Amino acid sequence: MENSEINNEFLYKMSSTLRKGLADVQKNVNALYRMEELEDYIGVKDSPIEYIQAALNPLIGQVSDFQDYAETVTNKMELNLEEVDIYGILDSVMTIADQLVEEKSGVTFEEELPEELPTLEADPLRLTQALLNLIHNAVKFTDKGYVTVRVELEAENILFEVRDTGIGIAEENHELVFQPFQTILEDKDDPRLGFGLGLKIVEHIVDLHDGETWFESEAGVGSSFFFTIPL
Repeated sequence: MENSEINNEFLYKMSSTLRKGLADVQKNVNALYRMEELEDYIGVKDSPIEYIQAALNPLIGQVSDFQDYAETVTNKMELNLEEVDIYGILDSVMTIADQLVEEKSGVTFEEELPEELPTLEADPLRLTQALLNLIHNAVKFTDKGYVTVRVELEAENILFEVRDTGIGIAEENHELVFQPFQTILEDKDDPRLGFGLGLKIVEHIVDLHDGETWFESEAGVGSSFFFTIPL
């Protein structure tokens, strides 16, 4: 086994262990919320239980990303395919997207959807994850303007686009976009800085659906990320 394969297997086992451990912690924190003795601390900013929950949420998200990335590089990610109502997927996605843009007063969320779309054979959870990863990035890097989700029926595919008027990506950084652990941000202390795994996970999810992923972007103008799912 090559070193890269050994490292990938280690990442998979490590992230699986961390994910299970955090799930156990979350289960016990949830139990604390049901204890009468702690009622006075629930919903109180900076109370110990709310502090623990606030610290736990981003950790769970980050470890989940590592687990998903580990599944991509070890080919362990599997799809649970079923007939998917695209409008049902988009309803849940839009609800979460609305919550994201509420935190940014200068950003408007828009959608461009045709009146009739066929069902897809897809994994609804993974498809939702791909869209939310793109929307989360768009909102994160857009301080003013709009984030738009567009869906279009093509001859053999459903086309999904997430478009924004954010900071955009300079041409010299285009090659970094789908590379894990890479960032286009020069400031390494920028609070928007993550691990650079979201787009790689999107690309893999789409690949598993036999679709394609690409983007168009210009620095200072904004970005559009696209992917297709075959009919």
